[in-house]
Amino acid sequence: MCTAWPEARRAVAAVAALAAVALPAGCGGGGDGRLSASAYRARATRICDDARRRTVALGQPRTTSQFKTFLVGGIAVSERSLRRLQALRPPKDLQDEHAAIIVGERRALAALRALAARLHGDSRDVALLKRARPELDRLGGEADARYRAAGLGACTRT
Repeated sequence: MCTAWPEARRAVAAVAALAAVALPAGCGGGGDGRLSASAYRARATRICDDARRRTVALGQPRTTSQFKTFLVGGIAVSERSLRRLQALRPPKDLQDEHAAIIVGERRALAALRALAARLHGDSRDVALLKRARPELDRLGGEADARYRAAGLGACTRT
């Protein structure tokens, strides 16, 4: 384990939080197939809870060489969650917030994929993670704001 690993662990936590945030239609709304606000929020919360459980199940990487595997697993969790979120039909009064969530999740996934592509699986990754952390923190903060705007506080990192 390298001496810079504590900083890398903080970056890992930032990536894990972003991945967990990052993401079934049905009844409960009007005749247009849209969900009611409460049904939309309940389903989106279940999607976020499932993503969080799946991300936690990945475990925490203990070394820089394990981080890329962790990140790839987190990306798969986020892709699944995004597909499920995209399938939701929010009520009209939450459509703009929902669309912003989807756009933001796509942007976050692109950042995570780009990071994964740059990782080496060795000590060089510590510097990459340090450089990536501010952007990942920014994306995570923006995601939190979008989820709160839609009344989905349970989908935030905090």
